[in-house]
Amino acid sequence: MKKKKFIPIIIVGILCSISFFSGCIRPFVIDTGVWDHINEEGTAVRLWGQLDIIFESPDNWNEGFVWDIESHTDWQDYLYRDWADNHYGLGLFSINIQNLSRTTTYHYRAIGENLKAVNQFGVGHDFTFIPGGPRVVTDNASNVGLTEATLRGNLWHMGGASSCLVYFLYGTDINSLNIQTSPQNMTDTGVFNVSLTGLTVNTTYYFKAVAENDADTWAGIIRQVTPGRPVVITRQPVEIGKNHAILKGELWHTGGTAECDVWFVYSDKGPNIFDQSTMPQTMNATGAFQIYVGNLSPITKYWYRAIADNGYAQDAGGIYEFTTTPTAQIKNTGVLAQPYQSDSSIPYEDILSHVSPGYAKLLEKHPLLLKALLQQSRFRALLMKLG
Repeated sequence: MKKKKFIPIIIVGILCSISFFSGCIRPFVIDTGVWDHINEEGTAVRLWGQLDIIFESPDNWNEGFVWDIESHTDWQDYLYRDWADNHYGLGLFSINIQNLSRTTTYHYRAIGENLKAVNQFGVGHDFTFIPGGPRVVTDNASNVGLTEATLRGNLWHMGGASSCLVYFLYGTDINSLNIQTSPQNMTDTGVFNVSLTGLTVNTTYYFKAVAENDADTWAGIIRQVTPGRPVVITRQPVEIGKNHAILKGELWHTGGTAECDVWFVYSDKGPNIFDQSTMPQTMNATGAFQIYVGNLSPITKYWYRAIADNGYAQDAGGIYEFTTTPTAQIKNTGVLAQPYQSDSSIPYEDILSHVSPGYAKLLEKHPLLLKALLQQSRFRALLMKLG
């Protein structure tokens, strides 16, 4: 029992590391964020940081940044320091830095000083930026057919360079994009694309846009495309009654075929047991479709999803749930169904990838807190929208 009492004291002592020079360091209070350009020359940037407003009040903290051309263990050893000049909601803050060298690598950290405590600071992780680096984003693929697709990107910033080389990296392994398209030379910002042919039907390809200039190389996020696979979306029902429902879906893409069959699967046993289905109907163009479902039980919850099959591949829309009415009353306005979202449908690793390192460590140490958060529909929806 005595040993257990000493553990928190030891941990606090290590985390604070109180000294005349460094003060007490509060962990997980300040997060270092991203950076972006603020001039075309690539000599000025905006740094972003965030205060943990779940446990801290912005009124009690003064936030800022330190930066240098090298990293330091002690945040006070960085050559430059200044307080944030912009504050936003959700604890976000930023600072504009001018007169930087385009091709120099800078290290930066977000910092915070607790105004209600003596010599107490929050320090984020050390990140880097190169002011003259380009900025490119990966767009969704277009013109997707059975064996072809067009990869699309957008060069947002030249980084002050007179030209940039842009290209795509792609492959069937998300961890090994081992095929590169021919580089294109761009002298101004804008969109670019590459058409791929000879792809394998119903095989998922992962790709990202890349831009290079004399200062740095920047890559957009990884997206995916599956030639030959149709894309279908589950929609709100058109109508719900005591013993029937008119389900609705939308065919976004046929997958490159002239025709595509669509239908619904549904069940009153649960979202993972679709033991009933409607008759398929053939569509020769994209758009919305609806199918009447009868012989339902009153005051009963049903789960359903749209299905599309073009003969080469199949796609399934999201799962929705609705409850039939108790009487002959028909409902055809307002929200008739809700997207089904279970706690287990969000992998634990996926949750940790969507939150800051400080929150991730907190959730790992407090699984009960994680479980409580997952029970909140707004929290689950937020996680699925991020990233």
